[in-house]
Amino acid sequence: MERHPKVLLVEGNGPAEKLARDAIAKAGIKCNLVVARDGVEACDLLFDGTQSPTLVLLALNLPKLSGFEVLTRIRSCDKTKRLTVVMLSASQEPVDIHRCFDLHANGYVHKDPDVECYETRLRLVLYYWIVVNQNANA
Repeated sequence: MERHPKVLLVEGNGPAEKLARDAIAKAGIKCNLVVARDGVEACDLLFDGTQSPTLVLLALNLPKLSGFEVLTRIRSCDKTKRLTVVMLSASQEPVDIHRCFDLHANGYVHKDPDVECYETRLRLVLYYWIVVNQNANA
């Protein structure tokens, strides 16, 4: 049985979730997509003892726990501290971007209002982190 990489999409906004799902489907990279719709659900999935995802696409603005809080928890746990985490946000504020990297995010992708641009960015993220990069979680 062929094993596909697991991608955890953490997105609390319905239309943004659909956009990300569509971009992932269009990328043509076979992966098992799991979706969490708030920070607590993301932590439950990440720390439940099952296989860690290959890639976490983590929105910054989430219900219950922010992306900052989820990222902090990911990096503070031995099981998850090396997970590839790419932050997704509409914010272009340097303070938000710097904070993500201070918390050791692997990347930061702006949710461009131009749908085609944002989809292209997500496809490139998937391609790089799943196909090109040597990922220990793959």
